[in-house]
Amino acid sequence: MEKMKQLFASACGFFIIIGIIIGIVVVLAIIGGSIMHLFGFEYRSIGQLILFFVIVAVVGFPLELFAKAFPEAMLSLGRLSLQDARILFVLLDLLSTIFSMAIVDYFMDSVSTTFVSVLIIGLIMAITSVKDIGKSKS
Repeated sequence: MEKMKQLFASACGFFIIIGIIIGIVVVLAIIGGSIMHLFGFEYRSIGQLILFFVIVAVVGFPLELFAKAFPEAMLSLGRLSLQDARILFVLLDLLSTIFSMAIVDYFMDSVSTTFVSVLIIGLIMAITSVKDIGKSKS
């Protein structure tokens, strides 16, 4: 009986964490979609909007890893200053976002991005993440 209680508690914890993650993704997708909508982004439904952002996150994950790791590596090797590493990160992160969103937009008929909408959201995302560059060194 004790094992059943532990299993039930673990399952409840797992589903609560999954629910929180889904909630965060939904909120970020709606905020991102709303910002992009101001610049010409169109979507058929909230579900399609959320799906768009989830697929973009999955497709862009390897590129995002590179966009962060490369400037960090160059910084740790002394090849770039902290400011230069952050500028490189913003450029790489922006390019990876543009590429990821363009690929997903191409294959999803239910959404339509514009270059300006992708550029704006990519800049917002890159600038909010740039503070993480160089943290491991300090």
